[in-house]
Amino acid sequence: MLLKKLATAVAAVGLAALSATHAFADTVTIRYSNWLPPSFFLWDDVIEPWLADIEKVTEGRVKVEVAPKVVGTVPAQYDVVHDGLADMSWMVAGYTPGRFPQIEFGDLPLIGTKTAARGPVIDRMYRKHLADNGVFEGVYPVSLLSVSPLQMVTKGAKVESVEQLKGMKFRSSSPTLTEVLNLLGAVPILKSAAEAYEMLATGTIDGQITNLNTIPGFNQLDLMDGVYVVPGGLANAVIIMGLNADKWAQISPEDQKAIMEISGEAFARKVGQAYDDADAKALESMKTAGYHMGEATPEAIEKIKTTLKPIEDAWLKKAEEAGLSNAPEILSEFKAEVAAEEGTN
Repeated sequence: MLLKKLATAVAAVGLAALSATHAFADTVTIRYSNWLPPSFFLWDDVIEPWLADIEKVTEGRVKVEVAPKVVGTVPAQYDVVHDGLADMSWMVAGYTPGRFPQIEFGDLPLIGTKTAARGPVIDRMYRKHLADNGVFEGVYPVSLLSVSPLQMVTKGAKVESVEQLKGMKFRSSSPTLTEVLNLLGAVPILKSAAEAYEMLATGTIDGQITNLNTIPGFNQLDLMDGVYVVPGGLANAVIIMGLNADKWAQISPEDQKAIMEISGEAFARKVGQAYDDADAKALESMKTAGYHMGEATPEAIEKIKTTLKPIEDAWLKKAEEAGLSNAPEILSEFKAEVAAEEGTN
């Protein structure tokens, strides 16, 4: 009788294990919500090939279907993925002000000039210091990364210093950038990149602080005529390549591991290099188009650093209020690791 019960128990365990294996072996389809414009370098050169690689590295067990148009609005992509209306998207953290204060160290100005170096460090810092803090409830960050430093692009103003920004209206993309513009005396208007064209065409704004590649990439080259480059940027922007947490849980541990081998820091570095290359091309396009070209001198950069010092102080306070007790150490480590990465890139 005992042997019979033991055999039954062993069989039950085996059946459960078989069922679990079978569940993980089923094909998982990820529905991707894309809002980037057609033929945009980032989609063609990095994201679309990466989505195809997900299917390759999982031997077809995980597939990605791209929605024919963006699901929901661009600023709402985090909630779209969180609520399962789509499974994955490219999310600008700053489009939802105040929601992710712990990772806003990645938005701070004047930290590094190479996106291929800064992006991987943001992902590394998150997984080392923040992954257990519940920063992204309901969404699994397949990669945390950065876009290229945000620069000033204008219409009708030949800018040679940040002092000229006083009273000018600029598109902002994050709480950090909004505070930067406030400190510089400008008028920030928080809108997504997808909304910039109409605002520029109608004269609602005098310019925007954005990645240089956004200007030709979003067909805005003819709407602007000046650029003022501050090495390291007046701000930066953290991006979440986020996947619905329940969908992530449907993927087997082996396939999760395979996906993360091409994601995380690796994906952040590819995105960063693509941004750096695209910004260099965009700058050349602006020169060819006859833009007024301005660039901050070393003396001007030091003055900007002093003016914007309250931005760092404000982040430290917000992060600590959000439960990040070692925020000063994280910021110091972030700066040091970005500098080290730039030295090897």
